[in-house]
Amino acid sequence: MSEQIFEKAKELGDLIAHSDVKKRADEANRALTADAAAVDLINAYNDIRTEKMEAFKDRQPTADEAKEINEVLQAEFNKMAENPTVREYIEANQAFERTLNIMDQIIKTAISGGNGGCSGSCSSCSGCH
Repeated sequence: MSEQIFEKAKELGDLIAHSDVKKRADEANRALTADAAAVDLINAYNDIRTEKMEAFKDRQPTADEAKEINEVLQAEFNKMAENPTVREYIEANQAFERTLNIMDQIIKTAISGGNGGCSGSCSSCSGCH
């Protein structure tokens, strides 16, 4: 029985690896690495995030400081996400992660013996539990 489980897991992995959502994520990753402006935006965001976090490595920020950090990082993230290449990268990778999370939920539900009302089609679903 274990061998059959491993075969099915490999088959599922192969299906996911060749899915449209995975192809989109891979293409977005390649486009991002080829876009110097997009890479610069991400590096700038990461530098600012690191700088802000370093300032508070020895203590907790106050509520006002945390709010300011959040606002600065959100503004930088928004600037970064205005770039079409970065935006596609984010969206494509979120879609891929959603697919993996849905697969995980389907497997967990099947293991527990229920289907939770899941039809297997996500088009009419408000989300897995």
